[in-house]
Amino acid sequence: MHIRTGRLSGLLLLLLSAAGSASAGTITCVPGPGAGAGSFHWVRKISIDEHSRTVLMDTVRSKTKDAETMSKIRGELVSMDDTQSGEPIYVFNSIPAPGVEVMNLFKLFKAGEWRLISAGVSFVNKVPALRAVEQSAVFDCKRSGLG
Repeated sequence: MHIRTGRLSGLLLLLLSAAGSASAGTITCVPGPGAGAGSFHWVRKISIDEHSRTVLMDTVRSKTKDAETMSKIRGELVSMDDTQSGEPIYVFNSIPAPGVEVMNLFKLFKAGEWRLISAGVSFVNKVPALRAVEQSAVFDCKRSGLG
C-alpha cells in the first residue's frame, strides 16, 4: 500500500495545526503575597486563555463584615504584546451586561512581580468618561502550556 507524499504532508500539516491550537497558553493569577495581609482587592482570580482570547475573572460583588458575595466576569483579551523580558503585557476589558453602561479596562504586566491596573469607564450618551483608576495590585501568576 502506497501513500502519496502530498497526502502525507497534508495530514502532517493538519496534525501540526491541531497540536498548535491544543497547546495555546493560559495564565491564571490570584492576589499575591505582596498585596499585604490587610489589603483587599475585588478581583480574586484571573484566567486568560491566549488562544480563544477570553478572560474569566472571579470577583467580589459585595462584602460585609461576615461574608463576601462572589460573581464571575467575562472579558475579552484586547491586546497581548511581548516585552524584552519575554513576559507579555495583557490588556483586556470586561464585557458589560446588557443595559449596563460601565466597563472595566485592565492591564496585567510583569515589573519584577505581576501587577494588575484597572480603570472604570462609564458611557453617557455613548460618550466614554473615566470614572476611576485603581492603584496597581500584586498578583501571583502561573503559566500553563495547555489550553
